[in-house]
Amino acid sequence: MHNFFAKKRITAFLFILVLVTFSVLNIIQSFGPIQKTLASADFHYSEAKELIHELDDDINEHVFDKFGFVEAYGYMQSLMWKNEENNFEVVKDMEGKLHYTYFATGPTDTKDLSNRVAALGAHLDPKTKLTYVMTPDKYVRGYTQFPEGIPYNYNNETADGFLANLKQDGIDTVDLREGLLENGIPAKDLFFTTDHHWKIKTAFWAFGQLVNHLDGMYNKPLDPDHYFTDLNNYNVVPYQDIFIGSQGRKAGKYFAGDDDFDLIYPKFKTDYSFYFKTGETEATLNGRFEDALLTTYPLNVQGATYDLTADKYFTYLYGNQGIVHVVNKDNSNGLKVLFIKDSLAVPMISFLSTVVSEIYLIDPRYYTGDIMDFASKTDLDHVFVSISPQDLVDEFFPYGSKD
Repeated sequence: MHNFFAKKRITAFLFILVLVTFSVLNIIQSFGPIQKTLASADFHYSEAKELIHELDDDINEHVFDKFGFVEAYGYMQSLMWKNEENNFEVVKDMEGKLHYTYFATGPTDTKDLSNRVAALGAHLDPKTKLTYVMTPDKYVRGYTQFPEGIPYNYNNETADGFLANLKQDGIDTVDLREGLLENGIPAKDLFFTTDHHWKIKTAFWAFGQLVNHLDGMYNKPLDPDHYFTDLNNYNVVPYQDIFIGSQGRKAGKYFAGDDDFDLIYPKFKTDYSFYFKTGETEATLNGRFEDALLTTYPLNVQGATYDLTADKYFTYLYGNQGIVHVVNKDNSNGLKVLFIKDSLAVPMISFLSTVVSEIYLIDPRYYTGDIMDFASKTDLDHVFVSISPQDLVDEFFPYGSKD
């Protein structure tokens, strides 16, 4: 009997010791961020809820060895052959690719959003053309399949209704879901496994499709000799097993593995000016495509597999910025265009810069100015709106009529 209680005491002591040790490590890990949040906090009663929320985020984001736990959890889910994590936040299709999804009973009504795009078009200078560019959803119709029990979000059907509304309003559209399975890239290689974005070669194909569409709208072709849209005129540098995308960061590498990444940039001479501003951060870079429009930091960063700074997709145009202005100094007489976009379009726009004079990019999530005012007061030939099927929500359309 004495030994029985002794074992109980030792077990309880070890359990408490582990809890205390883990708590101390967490306090050390999150002390800096908590201190920073408190230093900038507004301690008025009305702001208390927001402050508590920020402190909660600080603690959750800085749990000691957070991604060790994520990997362990993902590994256990994988051993049990499960196809979802975190209550269906991330699911796995029949091919093993990760998806964001949710339970839905049908497409979302997007009439209000298409009205806002129409209002934007009505606000532009009459000489400025407007085109909506619909990038593809990772759930590729005719190819992607979910295991039984995995929910489907109807993103493609929502995009169908949205484009139909735009066409009724007489707005030009490009649907990059069309021809996606016939573009020569194997269907399994169109999108990253661990990220919601398309692969860089898919984005390059989309660039060619966009150029073809624009050539039908202007008397002067953008790429009459098909030189700039030919992948043979670009360096393609493969990086193997290097990328864990946003979905992989939630599930861990043992749940779905990792991805290869292709860095594509021109072989031909280029000369650019690149300006970006997000919040109080702004910078200007000059030089060749690979010097001005690319950052290789995400490809070289060591020991931070899951850190946002290691996100390879942010190699192009330094990721998502509030506003960007790219000037192609070798093409001073080309089109001047504006993209109101989400992240999927970024590499496609990078390649489009080779055939136009100037490109402005606005990310509605980070730009604090009036988008319609900017579009109407800037000298532009063409305005593109490119928001992906999964982002057809209010946050990406902060302009136009809500009626």
